Amino acid sequence: MKKTVLALAAIAASSAAFAQSSVTLYGVVDMSVESVKGNTAGKSTTFNRVSSDNLATSRIGFKGVEDLGGGLKAKFQLESGLKTDTGAFGDTARAFNRAAWVGISSADAGELRIGRQDSLIGGQIADVIGAQAYDTSVVAVTLGGSTYRRIDNALTYIAPTFVPGLTLSAQYSTAVGVNAATAENTAGSNTDRAYGFAANFAQGPVSAGVSYIQVNTIANGNQENVGLFLYGAYDLGVAKLTAYYNDDTNDGNRRADGRRLYGFQAAVPVVANLTVTGGYGFARNVGGTTVTGTGFGTPGKNIAHDNAGIITLKAQYDLSKRTAVYALFTEVQNGDKAALGLAGVTTIADKSARGLAVGVRHAF
Repeated sequence: MKKTVLALAAIAASSAAFAQSSVTLYGVVDMSVESVKGNTAGKSTTFNRVSSDNLATSRIGFKGVEDLGGGLKAKFQLESGLKTDTGAFGDTARAFNRAAWVGISSADAGELRIGRQDSLIGGQIADVIGAQAYDTSVVAVTLGGSTYRRIDNALTYIAPTFVPGLTLSAQYSTAVGVNAATAENTAGSNTDRAYGFAANFAQGPVSAGVSYIQVNTIANGNQENVGLFLYGAYDLGVAKLTAYYNDDTNDGNRRADGRRLYGFQAAVPVVANLTVTGGYGFARNVGGTTVTGTGFGTPGKNIAHDNAGIITLKAQYDLSKRTAVYALFTEVQNGDKAALGLAGVTTIADKSARGLAVGVRHAF
């Protein structure tokens, strides 16, 4: 009898220890059929194709947490994007291009994460207006939605909750990885060093936030890429209304300062499980569409007619908590000197671009 009791106690103790540590395998598979139209040399070009990642990025990942006692927890996440139309990894240069970090958290002291992860501005943009190919943040080639969507070598601190509904975060990177994806900076150089912060507030139907990133682009100099994003939203029940503003600058290229994107969107729950979202974004000073780790394309600030309007429509029907079918439509209306493309399909200035995608997203 004593042996039986001891055996049961040992099993219970081992089960309790196991419950304090967990690892989860998860992923998303997103596939769609799409038709994207651009314009090259004055001639219309249309691509009809099967594509991955239009509603959400296809991915596979591992995440885990261990209870260390005393309110402390250890966490990690490893996540890789996939191109499920071909079976290839999303980034051949990295095994885990979306996330590779480890962290320590405490309810009283907050959480610290170290490694490759979302930039604070990139994560906020993705949550609020989206950062996929058909979304305004990507079409307009914003710093947070495109160039610095994720960063390497980052330390992120998430503060404990001081005010109900308010989340504060700060971030620093020794080298964001845009210019040197596989190496740190040389000694004494501050190229690619980055700073950022974010504040998010959600209370009842109201939500709002601001995020910021500053990335050094010249060694031992004062030239930076700077991105700022603000948003506010109100859920009326019959519709959730969101307004946003994004401002990107590069202080070493005055012609390209003031790349701005502002707009609104409305998400309407039409019937059970079906939500339709419509939006309009206006992008200013986007005549030079290239935004890289070293600066902006030109022309830019104060160049006439280098603006573009971006119309977005999305319908999503949830078949279950994990599976949804969707339809996306985006049209880019370029000004005389703007040439924003869509989903990798380029167009020339003063010509529109548009795309339609119908697909399935499954999460596991």
